[in-house]
Amino acid sequence: MMLIFDTETHKLYHARLMTAQAINVPVINSLEFARKALEFHDILPLLRFSRLGEYLASSDGAVDIDLIGKVDAQGRPTLHLNVRSVLTLTCQRCLDSFEYALDLDVDFIIVSNENAIQSPDSEEYDDEVDYLVAEAQLQIIDLVEDEILLALPLAPKHEESVCGGTGRVELKKPSPFAVLKGLKTGKSQND
Repeated sequence: MMLIFDTETHKLYHARLMTAQAINVPVINSLEFARKALEFHDILPLLRFSRLGEYLASSDGAVDIDLIGKVDAQGRPTLHLNVRSVLTLTCQRCLDSFEYALDLDVDFIIVSNENAIQSPDSEEYDDEVDYLVAEAQLQIIDLVEDEILLALPLAPKHEESVCGGTGRVELKKPSPFAVLKGLKTGKSQND
């Protein structure tokens, strides 16, 4: 946040600095992208992913993105997303940082609205299929960030053989009976 003082109106304004995310955000029409079999390939810095930043120990690095549109054998428009990166996460056991290799391959079937998505109660339901509601202004960076966040482990940890933390924390609490023991021997706890 930056404070700006306007000398003409004598007012103080709060202005956000323009971030890299606000510049050149790739936007596609998902249905047209799939039907025309278009492709998007880019390497974006981790700094561009604002929500992901709070889960990272370091925002150094980049994300390699491949998004390919196509029509499958059943004539349905689909998107294939491949995301590769090495993320620096914090181990929840020892609190040291470690590198987490990310390699996602996700296929989306594009549907016109949410009603076209199979209900889990129906016989045709397949939990392996990911659906995406068609959007005229789909921001690729948001789609990629959503998939990365879904792929992150709930409690990131080193391999046990590598981790310096034992996973167990022993807390030393004074015994509530220490006062009674002190009274029996004639000593108080403050001595």
